[in-house]
Amino acid sequence: MDKRNKLKIKLGCLKIMSEIMSKPYKINKNALRQLVEARMYSKIASAERKKRTATTLISFLYGSEPFVFYAAEALGTICGVLEKENESEFVREILRRLFWHLRDESGAYCKGAPLAIGEIGRNAPIAFEGFKNMLLSLLRNEEVELRYVIYGISRAAMHMLDAYPNPIEELLPFLQHEDPAIRGYAAIALCKLGAKLEKDHFKGDEEFEIYFEGKILKTNLERLKALISDCFDY
Repeated sequence: MDKRNKLKIKLGCLKIMSEIMSKPYKINKNALRQLVEARMYSKIASAERKKRTATTLISFLYGSEPFVFYAAEALGTICGVLEKENESEFVREILRRLFWHLRDESGAYCKGAPLAIGEIGRNAPIAFEGFKNMLLSLLRNEEVELRYVIYGISRAAMHMLDAYPNPIEELLPFLQHEDPAIRGYAAIALCKLGAKLEKDHFKGDEEFEIYFEGKILKTNLERLKALISDCFDY
């Protein structure tokens, strides 16, 4: 994103902020998009009509990177707030819709759905409880974006430990995947699940891009290994 676009987003967000200093306030779709682009999730989650906002955020999951990651994070955040407001059943309905949008018969395949499922798992564990095995099973679904499934598992890792089958055993084979980005995402997910990795089996200088700690990172397996060095059995 160039400096002009960043400045435009910043000015737009400042305008929005000036309009919502006093509660309650509402967010229209354009304002919501700007807040997502700026990763201002707490402002999104504190607005009126959280359920309507959550539904709108699903439509953002069809976007490109990194925006699709931001949209998933925003949806996870607002679902976490809704769960604390005793709206776990609504969050479950959001999860059902996301899984539905990964099926051919939905007629509206949503590539970013696994990202949002993982973010909801991270933030709304009560609602997520009945869906963790379903998320894990997406690893075997060739029609779904594998990178996003693995990333989603990594984001919900603390609530995936008792999933079935064993998530560590399910992810280990992906360390041998031909795509280095898949290997990278798998290593991060395994790390968050508490697995120890062997450094000698994690080599490569081919560059790839992954979403890491809020931004698109261009890296290779050797440099990524340095970023998650605590996960390797030296």
